[in-house]
Amino acid sequence: MYRLAPGKKGTNTQMKTLRKPDGSLTSDTKETLRLMLEYFTPEDNDLDDNNYHKHFRELTDIQPNTPDDREFTREEIGRVTEEMSNKKAPGENGITAEIYKLTFKIFKKIIIPMYDGCLKNGIFPDR
Repeated sequence: MYRLAPGKKGTNTQMKTLRKPDGSLTSDTKETLRLMLEYFTPEDNDLDDNNYHKHFRELTDIQPNTPDDREFTREEIGRVTEEMSNKKAPGENGITAEIYKLTFKIFKKIIIPMYDGCLKNGIFPDR
């Protein structure tokens, strides 16, 4: 996956399958992506929260007293994504700028509503 993200020329690597927990391989791209989503976005269980997570859950329950912001545009998210520096180290989640850029190019129809949902529900973390 990390070799695909930078989009280096001459790279013929294509991710086709992953090994599932039962030992079998995924059969197509859709199943591979579904398996990746299940692995990288685990179920949100508040019983597993530590004090840090409990604090942020409490903050999300506080409704802001501000007018609603307009939704993000494709151009706005694309511009911010493209301005990310490829030379910076990945964040705590291990995702590099190259991966963000590639993901946005491929999954615009999913990412834009996700960011709009974050904006609407006020769940962006503090910087």
